[in-house]
Amino acid sequence: LQKAGEKAAREASAARNDIRARLARARDEQAELRDKITRFQALKERGLIGPEQRLDWVETIARIKAARRIFRLDYDFAPQRPVDASVLPGGPAAGGFDVMSSQMRMQVQFLHEGELLALIDDIRNSVRAMIQLRSCNLERAPAGAGDRSNPAPLKAECTLEWITLKERK
Repeated sequence: LQKAGEKAAREASAARNDIRARLARARDEQAELRDKITRFQALKERGLIGPEQRLDWVETIARIKAARRIFRLDYDFAPQRPVDASVLPGGPAAGGFDVMSSQMRMQVQFLHEGELLALIDDIRNSVRAMIQLRSCNLERAPAGAGDRSNPAPLKAECTLEWITLKERK
């Protein structure tokens, strides 16, 4: 009878430990879900989830160009496509979403490097997309090139990725 009681006590202790372990896992999963929901809401509020907002992007760039008095700013967007491994090593699938990218090639002329950095920061902080700078080549206009109508001695050609999340259907 004593052996049966000891066996029952061991089984009850093991069951209690198993329940505690499951409860701890459930609490961890709950905390993880809360964190994911918070991150999802932040992405949604920033406008990263849903269709591209190209018209808003174009209007924002025009406002930034005027506000910063940029001498020349030309750009074009490539068609939207799933992000490639060079941008996101895990590929374009993210849960129930596809990570999409629209590549923008930009040519800009300006007085000093700080204007380029400020332009990129303004774009990042103003649009409903995540902006990743892929490349930027800077050149100084040749000395004595003397085009007095062009007060901007620096030019840059940059490639930016405009990344959004598209719900998978």
